[in-house]
Amino acid sequence: MSDSLGEAVDGAMAHAAADAAAGLADGRGGPHDTRCLNCGKALEGNYCPDCGQSAQSLRRPFWSLLGESIETLFSLDGRIARTLPDLLIHPGRMTRAYLDGQRARFIPPFRLYVLASLVFFVLLPLLMGQRIAFMPEGAQNFEQARAVIEQSYTDGDMTDAEHQTALQEIDRAEAMWRGGIPGLVTPAPPVAEGEEAAPPAPDEEWAGFMPKEALDAIREAGENGDPEAARFVRVMEEPGQLAEQTQRWIPRMMFVLLPVYACLLALVYVWRRQFLFFDHLIVSLHFHSAMFFAMAIGALLAPIVGVGWVVLALVIYSNVYLYRLNRVVYGRGTFSSVLRTLTLDSIYFVVLMSALLLAVILGALSL
Repeated sequence: MSDSLGEAVDGAMAHAAADAAAGLADGRGGPHDTRCLNCGKALEGNYCPDCGQSAQSLRRPFWSLLGESIETLFSLDGRIARTLPDLLIHPGRMTRAYLDGQRARFIPPFRLYVLASLVFFVLLPLLMGQRIAFMPEGAQNFEQARAVIEQSYTDGDMTDAEHQTALQEIDRAEAMWRGGIPGLVTPAPPVAEGEEAAPPAPDEEWAGFMPKEALDAIREAGENGDPEAARFVRVMEEPGQLAEQTQRWIPRMMFVLLPVYACLLALVYVWRRQFLFFDHLIVSLHFHSAMFFAMAIGALLAPIVGVGWVVLALVIYSNVYLYRLNRVVYGRGTFSSVLRTLTLDSIYFVVLMSALLLAVILGALSL
C-alpha cells in the first residue's frame, strides 16, 4: 500500500515538473507585454530596465511559482513597510495591484503568509509567554499548571495582575474541562447586577466531558490491555499534552485551508472566467495573512482592552475585509458583495470548526 502511494506521489511530481518545464520552454512563462506592468517602462528583456520587475507572467505552473516563493522566503527587505499598511488598512488594494502585475513593491504572497504565520504561531507566544497558552509550558494537568504559575510569580516573572489573571484562567479552563461549561453541561449560576461572574467550581462527579464513573470504566479497560482506552484516559487526565499536540497541528491545518478557501472563492465566482484558480489562491493568501497579523495585534491588546472587545473587533474586521475583497478585487456591487460575504462566512465557519476538531483528534492520536 505504501509503495503504491509512493509511486503515485512520485509520478504526480514528475508530471508536475514536466509540465513546469514545458511551460517555461514554450514561452508561456516569458514576457507577453511590451511595457512593464508595474511602472509602464518599455521592456527590453526579461526584466524592466527601470524598476527591475521580472517580465515573466506569474500565471504559470504551480511548481515554478512555489520554487520562486521558497527561493525568496527568507529575503525580507524594505517591501515590508509598503506591504503591511496596504494589506491591513486597504483590503483588496494590494491584491488587485498584484494581480494586475504591479508586484515589485510587495512581498510575494506565499512569503507573506509564512511571515504572518511565524509572527502569530511562533513569535507572539514567545513574547506573551504563559498568557497565550492553554497551559503553562511544562504543565500537563491543572495542578501542575498552578504550581508553574506560582513558581513564576515567586521568581518575579509575573506581576500581581498577571498572576491573578493566570490563576482565574486556569480555574475557568478546569471548570470547562470537567463539564462545568455554564449553560451547556451545567446551568449557569445567577449573577447579581454589577458583579462579575466567577468561574464555577469543578464538578467532582465529572471528569472531562463525561461522568467520572464512565472514565473509571475506560481506565479499567486500559489497565486490562486496551491501548485505545489507555490513550483516552491519558488525554482526559493530562489535557496539557493534548493541548500541546493540538497546537502543533493547527498551523498545518491552516495551511491546508488556504487552497480550500481558494476553492470556495472559485465556487462563488464560477461563472467569472477571467479569474483563474491562481487569482483565488492569491486572494486566500492575502486574506489569511491579514487575519494572522490582526489576531497577533489583538492578542497584544487583549490584556489592555479585554478579550471580548478584541474578539468583536476581529469579527467585524474580518467581515469588512472580505466585503472589500469582493468589491475591490472582484469588482462586485454592494448587494452582491454582502451576499457573498455572508455565504463565505457561513461555509468557511463550518470548514474552520471541522479543521480545528480534526486538529484536536490528530493531537490526541499523536500522544
